[in-house]
Amino acid sequence: MARWNKRELRMADDHGWRCRPGYTIFVVDRGAVRFDIPESWVVQVDAEGVKIHDKRPPDDDARLQLTVFYPPPVVDWTELPLATLLADALAGRGRKAAAEAEGRRPEHDRRALLRGDRDDPLAGLADDPDDDDLLGQDPISHVLRPGLEIVWTEVRRLDPEEKREARHRHLVARGKGTDRGYERDILPFVTMDFWPEDAGRCNAVWKELVRSLRVGQYVADPRKGPQRA
Repeated sequence: MARWNKRELRMADDHGWRCRPGYTIFVVDRGAVRFDIPESWVVQVDAEGVKIHDKRPPDDDARLQLTVFYPPPVVDWTELPLATLLADALAGRGRKAAAEAEGRRPEHDRRALLRGDRDDPLAGLADDPDDDDLLGQDPISHVLRPGLEIVWTEVRRLDPEEKREARHRHLVARGKGTDRGYERDILPFVTMDFWPEDAGRCNAVWKELVRSLRVGQYVADPRKGPQRA
């Protein structure tokens, strides 16, 4: 997993970064991951990764979080279905502690997922007795572009503090990039947390994030960005 530090750079007058009005471009590691976010949202970096809030905490109502993994090249990651990777990650959320408390191995849930429906590995999670706060989830959506695969889903849970429904979107993407002559796999994980009453504006933010997501498109100088066509 990447370690984070934040630097602010002044853009060159002739830079090639472009986005839609009302949005700004968010770039990680000189182009390893790039997507567009509303220009008014607040970016914060901590040990857990990058967090992007609709308002400065604690007054925020929606949040994006990004973690980027650079898996070792000794494994052919193209053989792992991305939907299974997403389901595997969601299955571990909130269940590991319960499994350990009951003396069970958390890997039990992982094996059950891998035996599930290959088209939708999340099928059946709503019936899990260990996941009392789960209210429901959507089928996995797939997006395929040249050199990029994206899967994402929405999960609805009972927030333990507010005692009401909260919505969480989870996205995993897979791409490759060549940086300084070295090609590597890149796996970004993106989550969005929001309340049902903010679904309208958050849907628009999510749609633009997915549309603008690019992986492995490195630039030599972040101040200049990609070359103009």
